[in-house]
Amino acid sequence: MTRLFAAAALAAFAAAPALAQDSPKALQEAFAAAVEAEDAEALAALYMADAVSYGPDGTTSTGRAEIAASWAPFFDNFDGFSVEIVQTGERAVGKSHAAWGTWTMSATPVGGGEPTVWMGRFTDVSEKAADGWRYVVDHASMNAPPMDE
Repeated sequence: MTRLFAAAALAAFAAAPALAQDSPKALQEAFAAAVEAEDAEALAALYMADAVSYGPDGTTSTGRAEIAASWAPFFDNFDGFSVEIVQTGERAVGKSHAAWGTWTMSATPVGGGEPTVWMGRFTDVSEKAADGWRYVVDHASMNAPPMDE
């Protein structure tokens, strides 16, 4: 019975996004995991307390509570998220880290239907805090629709 409990606890821990990230890349992976888990609080915990984020609702959010609030309705309206982040560049800026690249995210509307796919680009800045890397600011934008020729 003890082994079963320990295995269940380990599985639950492994499935939850970790809060303390040991590298900027691990921070990106935790971000994707939080989105896929549809966990607005875990996602917001990946940011500094005074961070700025441009959320999926189109608003600029400052601080963890606002960041979580900007993602929660998105998670309420879609299920089965899948996220791919492709970093195409990075640079150390003092004690901070800047990264940029592209992302693809898909999810199915609550109640069913065809999956929706979003694609865009991102830029983020993170810093190493006492408890690991966290976002200071992020900005994601959607790709423009293809032009008719």
